[in-house]
Amino acid sequence: MTRIETKRPIMILAGLAAPLAMAAQDAAPAVAGSGPAMETNYLLLGVAVLQVIIILALSSIMRNLGGNGSAWARRMAVKRAAAGAVVLAFLAWPAEASAAVPGTIFLVTTATLFWMLISANLILFVVLLAQLNVLRGMVRTLSGREEEELALAKEAEEPSFADTILHKLTQAVDVEHEEDVLMHHEYDGIRELNNVLPPWWLWLFYGTIIWGVVYLVNVHILGVMPLQAEEYEQEMAQAKEDVAAYLAQFSNLVDESNVTVATDEATLASGESIYKQFCVACHGANGEGGVGPNMTDAYWIHGGGIKNVFKTIKYGVPQKGMISWQSQLKPSEMQAVASYILTLQGTDPPNQKEPQGEIWKEEAAPAEEAPVEEEAPVTADSTAVAVVQ
Repeated sequence: MTRIETKRPIMILAGLAAPLAMAAQDAAPAVAGSGPAMETNYLLLGVAVLQVIIILALSSIMRNLGGNGSAWARRMAVKRAAAGAVVLAFLAWPAEASAAVPGTIFLVTTATLFWMLISANLILFVVLLAQLNVLRGMVRTLSGREEEELALAKEAEEPSFADTILHKLTQAVDVEHEEDVLMHHEYDGIRELNNVLPPWWLWLFYGTIIWGVVYLVNVHILGVMPLQAEEYEQEMAQAKEDVAAYLAQFSNLVDESNVTVATDEATLASGESIYKQFCVACHGANGEGGVGPNMTDAYWIHGGGIKNVFKTIKYGVPQKGMISWQSQLKPSEMQAVASYILTLQGTDPPNQKEPQGEIWKEEAAPAEEAPVEEEAPVTADSTAVAVVQ
């Protein structure tokens, strides 16, 4: 700041204060004895001077922000000069009026001076508000522009995360840098570039090599992993186990329309246990018969085969004293004991009871099922199954 610019605020402040002081002095003789009113005027004069100081300080701040040669500085200089001229003209009016009439002393009353000071303070306050508004706009403009420039510069310098990953995977050369990889082989306008293989392709290629070595060592040397044929057989065996476990959940859904003969040892052992617990009293320990019919011959009263035996056990024969067992045995248990009873066919135990019923012949199995080993259709006594009380 130059020397002239340093003295300018002081000169303006002195120019504003002098007319007010003169007006206050002129008003003093005219209102003798009105001390409180003059104290109010002096207070208003102090407020006006304080506002002038603040206005000058804000002007200096805005000049520093905008720069001496900028549009902001020129704009604020014009506004400051205009506001100062208006205030000076307003406050210097009493002195000019006094000088206009030679030999005449212009006396300002206390009331007139009060309203002059009020008006001056209002004008200064409006100027102060205008300066604050302009200063806020300058700060917002300068800070926003700086942040925008920094953001644009940062965005231009630093690529995005996706661009970084893509560049690492492809190692592609920008069009601006194609001259660096140009091989100077050109034909019909087509130029050859010495581009590297994409890293993603190389990684996959190296991965296949590593997997080939691991597979060879583990399968054909160490035998840790099975061959494809062995793996297929293992998967099929596991599938059968899974199917059996799944079907076991529905074992209690068996009835006389879909029951089949169980041939596994576990089921037959379970059927034997049930037979000895509930059926021995009427049909004998070996199925030879007693109160109930013989289970080892080919004669059946109510039909042979797994479905008829299952039905007899389930519903019983009330007219001959055999109860229904569906309330005491589960469907899977009735299937087990019926399958066990069919295994007694032809065992020829001692003390057999005389045949009862008719000979039962199972329908011939289809030709494609011939290889499957099953017990020959046997006829047996009927009252069937399990137990008779």
